[in-house]
Amino acid sequence: MLTVALPIALAWMMYCVGLTLSLADFKRVGRYPRVIISGLAAQLIGLPLIALTLIHFLGLPEVVAVGLWLLALAPGGASSNVITHLCGGNTALSISMTAVSSLIIPFSLPLLLPVVLSDSQLVLPLKTAILQLVMVTLVPVSIGMLCHHFCRGKGYGRFAKWAGRSSIWVLMFTVAITLAANTKVFQQLFSTVSVVAIALCLLGMALGVVVAFWLKGGEVLTKTLAIEVGIQNAGTAIFVAVVQLKQPELALTPLLYGVLMNIPVAVMIYRYQRGHSRSLFAR
Repeated sequence: MLTVALPIALAWMMYCVGLTLSLADFKRVGRYPRVIISGLAAQLIGLPLIALTLIHFLGLPEVVAVGLWLLALAPGGASSNVITHLCGGNTALSISMTAVSSLIIPFSLPLLLPVVLSDSQLVLPLKTAILQLVMVTLVPVSIGMLCHHFCRGKGYGRFAKWAGRSSIWVLMFTVAITLAANTKVFQQLFSTVSVVAIALCLLGMALGVVVAFWLKGGEVLTKTLAIEVGIQNAGTAIFVAVVQLKQPELALTPLLYGVLMNIPVAVMIYRYQRGHSRSLFAR
């Protein structure tokens, strides 16, 4: 069931990302290169370095270490765009970063995976891995972009809005079915995985804040980069572990991360919504 359900779930999430993208999002990269390149560097270089530091200094078991590494190599997708919007961040910047990272993940993830999982080339042939990731990420994103470009009308607008919300529930679905299939191993490693999962999220958010400070950005940019760097695509990490590597136990860190990341996210959304409500009443 997992090998069928997870690719479908990930493809749907990436299709939902495509529904929010247009060519203008890629053109925006050329208009604001410093901000976007800095954010992508934090996502694609900074966060993996944080993960490697945690793995090295905490002496994590291989199951936990590989799961953490998979997470670090999978930047946030549709969920980070939705969260950025709900927190009052720069949604256009968030979407632009997602647009670029979506093109990079299918190639960077298989290439960098052996850094932690030394025998991954035996289990995960590079060409096969890239092709599979292209099919469940780039292809659905492209189809979503075509729908965004050609479809019009109120009916499509309602569908796109519903699809965007559904992507978060689909992520929860992938977490739930993976957890149900690996309950025993999950119970054994719960405490260790909990610590490193929330640590990766919080340290990634902190890195985003530092980058925004370096760019001399305001509160909106700070929130946006904190979310984009700190919120990872757990669905992609779970897909690689279960479907490509065929080692469901490696999905434990990503699936627990998919639950725990909602704690700081809920705090950020609550603070913004509460402040936004007060400003409305003040008027």
